[in-house]
Amino acid sequence: MAFVIEQRFEDTQYGYDRETDVLYISFGPPRPAVALTVEDWLAIRITPSAPQICGLTIIGFKRIFSRVRPDLIEELLERIGRLEKARFHVDYSDETDTLTFRFEEEQPAYYERFSDNIYLERSLVGGEIVGFKITRYTEQGAAAMEKLLSSMIEALFAVPGTVSGPADALTRAFLEHLDIARLLSIAA
Repeated sequence: MAFVIEQRFEDTQYGYDRETDVLYISFGPPRPAVALTVEDWLAIRITPSAPQICGLTIIGFKRIFSRVRPDLIEELLERIGRLEKARFHVDYSDETDTLTFRFEEEQPAYYERFSDNIYLERSLVGGEIVGFKITRYTEQGAAAMEKLLSSMIEALFAVPGTVSGPADALTRAFLEHLDIARLLSIAA
């Protein structure tokens, strides 16, 4: 079944509970949602009527990120502000059995092989990662998504300077565009 998900993160708000070390991020006004637990420390709230992310909950925010990415804590206000400018577009085609994910508007780009059926999309000007595509999605989509997410989590939690290559570049692109690496799970 073909589908398109397009989302902007306008009206981004957050609250941090110091006592429980929980960061709550909401996109737009309060509305009914279903919480999906991605990791024991991350939940994504999605509206049931239309596939839209309406919030995130990060449990142990300071404890987790003070060890691996202290800049996320120091730049929290700036990063939340950048989320308001973020946008992503997910498109699945039955005809080609391909899932395409883009951070930005479509632009001149080329694809770089990441794995068997995973390709990173890089802009022609500058070479930044602007998205990815997964071919043979019906057959191998879940495994491909798991490979992408596992690679990103490993890059995120690696000692600085020890990881390079496509996984690190993809992780950096997510942090730059969306600030939450596991946001990809909406496409799984």
